[in-house]
Amino acid sequence: MRVGLYLAGLMDLSLEDALDRTREWRLTDAEVPAGGFNPYGHCDPGELVASAARRDDFLGVFADKGVNLAILNANSNPIHPDPEVSVPHAKDLRDSIVLSRQLGLDRVNVMSGSVGSGRGATLPTWSLVPWESGLLEVRDYQLSVAVSFWTEVAALAEENDVKLAFEIHPHMVTYSPASLERFIDAVGSDYLGVNLDPSHLFWQGIDPSRFARRFAGRIWHVAAKDTVLVEDAIAEWGLLDDRYTYIPADEKPQPLGGRYLTTRPAQDGPWHFVAAGRGHDTQWWTDFLADVRVAGFDGAVCIENEDWDLPREESIPIAAATLRAAVGIAEPVLA
Repeated sequence: MRVGLYLAGLMDLSLEDALDRTREWRLTDAEVPAGGFNPYGHCDPGELVASAARRDDFLGVFADKGVNLAILNANSNPIHPDPEVSVPHAKDLRDSIVLSRQLGLDRVNVMSGSVGSGRGATLPTWSLVPWESGLLEVRDYQLSVAVSFWTEVAALAEENDVKLAFEIHPHMVTYSPASLERFIDAVGSDYLGVNLDPSHLFWQGIDPSRFARRFAGRIWHVAAKDTVLVEDAIAEWGLLDDRYTYIPADEKPQPLGGRYLTTRPAQDGPWHFVAAGRGHDTQWWTDFLADVRVAGFDGAVCIENEDWDLPREESIPIAAATLRAAVGIAEPVLA
């Protein structure tokens, strides 16, 4: 295994400067945002797909900086009920699949997306615990929309021999073992697998190692992000705390497509994201990554920096040290 960095946390830097920082943190690989929820600052998949010369320049940056291009990340909501989101996101996704093949990559990170509650809905809905039949109708409708879209995209992925690694993410159609199995079975493609991010499993009470064993053979990427569970806040608010608020425009919330922006969780919430090693210690990451190896993945584990407490200058080195120790890397030798 190798240790890399997802560059979404460095979008304020040029690609060249982001790769310089990656090297400074003694990381060997980069996962590169390719549109969707992320801006095109490091990779515009539509532009690169159309130009062999631009692709050569793009790959040349990695060669010059001595960083391996591990995977593209096309996280998005290509089935959002608002076409101002779904149309450009779907294009970025398709372009990223073709681009991955053109760049010599055999997989791409994706999200399944979030759908409205029924025909005519204009906003996405995350429906949990369908205890009455109307909610089962919502679940079945959302699955039907997702399956229709992803069956077509899976055919494109197969045509290009590029695997689709789905991040198991709350608010998406695939957010749990059961929802992912239901989705994979319905689409029926061998090109559907997992971008395993344990942070989203922790707060749902799902054991990431058991998840890896359950989906052995379909673990195609690992995102290294940790979660702290706050027992007192869980007792007070529960895990499904909805006390999120709008972020003022002058604080520049991240655009997510169309008119939609990121929001702010409560400061005293029941859980929060932290750097790998701050929620679970090195031994936990050692055991987890050993289980991931057994499940068939032995590539680049990429740090996803979303620590809510520390600046990246502090959080990324913590994650890097934790993961290097966990995979048995003492000190990488840099040219």
